[in-house]
Amino acid sequence: METSPLTREDWLNQALTELKARGHGALKAQPLAKSLNVTRGSFYHHFDSLSDFHTAVIDHWSRQSSGQIIQAAQAAADPCKALDDLLQTTFRSGQALERAIRAWSTVQPLVAKAVATVDHDRIGVAEALLIRGGVAAIKAKPRAQLLYWAAIGRLMMPYPAESVLSSAEISDIAGLMLETDVGKG
Repeated sequence: METSPLTREDWLNQALTELKARGHGALKAQPLAKSLNVTRGSFYHHFDSLSDFHTAVIDHWSRQSSGQIIQAAQAAADPCKALDDLLQTTFRSGQALERAIRAWSTVQPLVAKAVATVDHDRIGVAEALLIRGGVAAIKAKPRAQLLYWAAIGRLMMPYPAESVLSSAEISDIAGLMLETDVGKG
């Protein structure tokens, strides 16, 4: 049945594909082995248990979904452009995988904890960009939270791909969040 040895990464990539397509109920050894055309023994060669596998899936999702975007934002020389780029990506995404992870987090405390950590890290990146862009720290955190909550809220709408702002509208929002005198009377 097996054609070539699978790596742990192969299993994790397949898990994200199945999670995106079928939801968290598909994250079981036998159905995944079948979808990879291997025996269930291959699963247990790479993972000690289903719980170990689920933890690895969440870690893999975290690295794939946020890792490169966070690194790019942190390394950017121009925080204003970096914030705009971050929002362009975030507010135009239709991530079915993000929706599936969040649905899973409503029934699995392990996943909820991991999602909360990812959320915290992502908000922290936006907050840091706002501060680097000249916004006072006391104002940066609620602005970063608002941006993030809006992005996640849009993703959780029934048809997120139909709820997309134009590039110019997103840039306008980034500029508004970078205003240093917002709230002064």
